[in-house]
Amino acid sequence: MLGEKLNKTLLRTTDNYIKALEKASILTVNDLLNHFPRDYEDRTNVLDSFSLINIKEKNTIIVKLLSINSQKTANNKLLTKAVIEDKNGFLSEAVWFNRKYLATQLKAYEWKKVIFSWSVKYAFWKVTFQNPEVETDLDKLAWEIVPIYPELNYIPSKWIEWKIDVLKSFIKEIGEDLPEDIIKKYNFISKRDAVYRVHFPKNKFDIEQAKYRLAYWELFDINYRAIGSKMQAFKESEGRSLALQMNPELVKELLSFFPFEFTNHQKIVLFQILKDMEKPHSMQRLLEWDVWTWKTAVAFVAALHAIIESNKIWNRIQVSIMAPTEILARQHFEWMQDFLLKFGISSHLLVWSLTPKQKAAVKADIKSWNIDLVVWTHALVQEDVVFNNLWFVVVDEQHRFWVRQREVLEKWFWNKSWLVPHSLNMTATPIPRTLALTLYGDQDLSIINEYPKGRKDIFTKVAKNEEERQQINLFVRSELEKWRQVFWISPLVEESEKIDLANAINTYENLQAIFHPFKVWLLHGKMRPKEKDEIMKAFSNNEIQILSSTSVVEVWVNVPNSTIMCIEWAERFWLSQLHQFRWRVGRWSVQSYCYLFPTTWNSTDRLKAMEKTNNWFELAEIDLELRWPWEVYWVRQSWVPDLKVASLTDLELISQIREDITELFEKKDK
Repeated sequence: MLGEKLNKTLLRTTDNYIKALEKASILTVNDLLNHFPRDYEDRTNVLDSFSLINIKEKNTIIVKLLSINSQKTANNKLLTKAVIEDKNGFLSEAVWFNRKYLATQLKAYEWKKVIFSWSVKYAFWKVTFQNPEVETDLDKLAWEIVPIYPELNYIPSKWIEWKIDVLKSFIKEIGEDLPEDIIKKYNFISKRDAVYRVHFPKNKFDIEQAKYRLAYWELFDINYRAIGSKMQAFKESEGRSLALQMNPELVKELLSFFPFEFTNHQKIVLFQILKDMEKPHSMQRLLEWDVWTWKTAVAFVAALHAIIESNKIWNRIQVSIMAPTEILARQHFEWMQDFLLKFGISSHLLVWSLTPKQKAAVKADIKSWNIDLVVWTHALVQEDVVFNNLWFVVVDEQHRFWVRQREVLEKWFWNKSWLVPHSLNMTATPIPRTLALTLYGDQDLSIINEYPKGRKDIFTKVAKNEEERQQINLFVRSELEKWRQVFWISPLVEESEKIDLANAINTYENLQAIFHPFKVWLLHGKMRPKEKDEIMKAFSNNEIQILSSTSVVEVWVNVPNSTIMCIEWAERFWLSQLHQFRWRVGRWSVQSYCYLFPTTWNSTDRLKAMEKTNNWFELAEIDLELRWPWEVYWVRQSWVPDLKVASLTDLELISQIREDITELFEKKDK
């Protein structure tokens, strides 16, 4: 049975190997059979001469092992080096790092033929194999395609290959996992055949066919759940959501009051939102846009339109706009007031700093339907906040909620009114389209990649040495003398005994000495919310010129007078964070700057990307290539499995799968 627990008798192995598999969460036959190869070595074409090697791809070659020895390097790493010879008598070498057992194992094969497989490097007029795979049994593995498996707690690929061969007979028990319509549409091989071919391929076509079939299923499973969730939400809200027709003249009037012209992309997204509101079920939409490019303005126009139009056909609906911090909520609330007063719309601000009496009064007004629009923070989602007619919910920085947390929040809103509200979630973190479709596939997606007119790119520079750092300090002082302000970011709050990192406290002390007499202050995550808000308010009012801070400013308030962002230990942050930091200082009228200080003066690929482009989507794609997506976006969705074959960057396949799934649901509804 596929669910049979692995044991030493079944695998013909020892307790130590079973324990290592358990630590890697490989517990059953099915788990091990679903541990797919990460690569393959094509040994159907085995070379015998170094002159035939292609340095751009992997090679498999028969050589004579002349000698192999191990030694410690200057930095105390174990280096194993072998001298090898091809059939023509030409010499080369192979090197391995930290492979302690290798020299002992291969010593017996000196002056014998072996197979080396791996990419090669050509340098100093010679070919070198770096960390190659070695096969000593020429009869057993020559002329085959050999799977290379990811190691499991130091269990090597070769061992895994042997044990999957032991479990080969269990593959026949694997059942189908795709709908019959999909299998017929693409003429897919069965799941059973796909698993067999991915482990035991006869040729490259077997590998391609099996991997495509398995990748389709992985992405199908994720997206089917997400789209199914969205369809279910539509059904549950059918008839419980007030349908409002878009009023083009009112939209034009509202846009005319803004001091800037909406971009074409802003107008398109606004149109998408208003058309969603015409439907009798609740909207579920995610709006992506860069930092400080007025996402909130788009949401606010939709809110005004909804409140005004609802009053014509019924009673006024209520709108909730949530911000991640109190100071940002206050900022949103203040700039909205002119519009709200102009159209006679009542509003309230609900934040922690209000007195208990003030909070109680706001909550009473919300419950008694005396308030049309509420601006508040995530932290105040409590049972005693009761809406009687909530119809539109806007959640800013929603990516900071896990999927399950967001579901709880949305259900909470559903239970606060007889209406099922429309939901608009907004994020300023650049999420590649493929990842957004997968992680947030239960929502329709709006992406704005057009920047407002007149917005200047932020000049970004990575300091290469101490001399450049001193020049930057002089430039910062010159900007301070113009009464500009500076953010100075550090990764840690306190010194670590194990890692010697710069930190906000030490940076704060150093900055006080370097930039005297300008006022420097400290902000970090361990402070109380009220204390952080007070500091940010003082910084916004230019009572503080330099703010030494940890990453808590990543989603903080707009400070129009701040024009410089300096980041210590910049290589410790990922691109999504660095970009968020950088646009804390992005301005239209004044040029802004971002300076990155790496610890060893080495510019990593991430830092070079920051210098190269200000485009958040380009950076998002690079970020996704450099690390696992759950790390990029602070989430590990409990219902999303680790992808073993599929790629979250395959937009063509993901888009096709979502179309297929939508067709399946439409057929069900007929």
